Amino acid sequence: MDSIMNMLHDICINVRSKVSRISREEAGISLARGAGGDITKKIDKVGEDAALEVVRSYGIGCTVLSEEAGLVYGSKGKRDESTSNDDTAHCIIVLDAIDGTTNAVRGIPFYSCSVAYATSDRLSSITHGAVMDLTSGDIYYAVRGDGAYMNGSRIRVANTSNDKAGYVIGINLSGISIDRLKRMSSILAMTNHIRQFGSNALEMCLLARGLLDAYIDVRGKIRVTDIAAAYLIIVEAGGMVVDEHLN
Repeated sequence: MDSIMNMLHDICINVRSKVSRISREEAGISLARGAGGDITKKIDKVGEDAALEVVRSYGIGCTVLSEEAGLVYGSKGKRDESTSNDDTAHCIIVLDAIDGTTNAVRGIPFYSCSVAYATSDRLSSITHGAVMDLTSGDIYYAVRGDGAYMNGSRIRVANTSNDKAGYVIGINLSGISIDRLKRMSSILAMTNHIRQFGSNALEMCLLARGLLDAYIDVRGKIRVTDIAAAYLIIVEAGGMVVDEHLN
């Protein structure tokens, strides 16, 4: 692993270590509304603090875009490019320390830490991504141009057949309108195997690993913090990520 991937790996490990120490009751305490619009739970804050602790320990001046805190500038919590070298002065770390908070609070063993490193504010500029299953400790990661991996083993998307009824498709339907649900009817009727697990990043990694044939979020409110790392992992695993207009 290079130094950037080492940092992302250390972030995931520290998040897992810190959140494992709090009880389910404490994890679910509501604190405030986060920058992403959702109510921040105690487990979100503990995870985010653990991630930022690692970023600061590496001494780089990246801007951190986090689901809870929003923008955090530099390794000292402010924009300070004098502490950074040319490679990291304009970098962005895109973080969702706990993706699948409701699962974590309820004790459902499917939630993750997602962290990506980018050189600008575009998805196409992401060079490194890591997603850790915080229950099992399995880690998915990718470096642009070098493939996608799970725990050191190369992963690739599934070779889908023409038997659409046999497709296993993950679909996030939470909170959608009846009208939007009706527009999804053809997709819902296409396969006998619809799944929804509760962590966008981790479900996208199941796609990259070949366990799902497709993953669709139809809510219209998915955030870059949800998908940044998994986006690169899917692309490096031979898949593609498109918007509702197939762009």
